[in-house]
Amino acid sequence: MDTVPEYNMMKKMAEERLSKRLEKTVFVKLVKGYHEGTLEIIKRIDHNKFRDELQYSGLEIEERMRKTGFLCFLIYVEDEPVAFEYGYDVSDGIYFSDSQASLIEGKGIGSTQFALEILYLYYKGYKKVLLTTEEMDDQGRALRGFWERLGFVKTNEDKNGNVEMELDLNKESAQYLYQRYILPRD
Repeated sequence: MDTVPEYNMMKKMAEERLSKRLEKTVFVKLVKGYHEGTLEIIKRIDHNKFRDELQYSGLEIEERMRKTGFLCFLIYVEDEPVAFEYGYDVSDGIYFSDSQASLIEGKGIGSTQFALEILYLYYKGYKKVLLTTEEMDDQGRALRGFWERLGFVKTNEDKNGNVEMELDLNKESAQYLYQRYILPRD
């Protein structure tokens, strides 16, 4: 397939794919800018999933939500929010994907959600997405490898194992993410 459909069509396809996989109704919601209800959802999932030193306070999350270009992609399963993915502009055409967490793991929620975010950014004209992650999390999972499977490349690493990564947004990266994480699978 040479084309990637518009965001609303991809969102619908992603919802159908995840609903089939989970055998439950899945809904994706895009929130732009600060919203109190979204802040509470992020805080609840953030504090449930991350160890203490990685958790953002409510004030830190609110500060991020007030940044220019803030976007949050929420995943609901049976009307219950189970995952978030958010970020914001850092400069012209460059987006920083700040945080992602899912209460349900191993079912494709995180990768599908992230692919939707990247594809949305592609259609909005962004040229690059940046993120920072750990090489390995506290459970021994290779986080860098997860992002590399999505097309990111390492640009820097510090002595504590924090890895800076980036993804160039272009037609090829958009097609890859669409085909791999959005298109329905039999």
